[in-house]
Amino acid sequence: MIEKAKWYEEMRKEFDNDPEYWAEGLKLDFAEEVGRLMEEQKISRAELARRLGTSPAYVTKILHWTANLTLASMSKIALVFGSRVYLRLAPKNVPPGRRAVAVPSTRRRGRQPEFVAADRPVRARRNDFVASDKPARRKA
Repeated sequence: MIEKAKWYEEMRKEFDNDPEYWAEGLKLDFAEEVGRLMEEQKISRAELARRLGTSPAYVTKILHWTANLTLASMSKIALVFGSRVYLRLAPKNVPPGRRAVAVPSTRRRGRQPEFVAADRPVRARRNDFVASDKPARRKA
């Protein structure tokens, strides 16, 4: 009989390179976010269905992550909550449950972007790139 930890490690290695495994994880993450936003904004399944122009059964499929969502449908759902959908590529070695974002810097020309955990504050450096939804001010 295989030891539980050894079995888990073998399965993890097997699934680590399976795109279907990662796709299912993304669906689950999205469904959890939708559920969280529904709770925060006190929106029922019926109300979400009405706002999306779909049936409550479709909302249930979303929440049970069995719906085959397109980027357009994900964006439509996000807009109902006053949110946006962001997609990023991150290195595979970022621990599960952690988000990584690239931090490009003009001081690191010719080098790969540095990835940092997005849930940890990073002290800004002088020439760091900072993304913002606000338009840049013109210098007079």
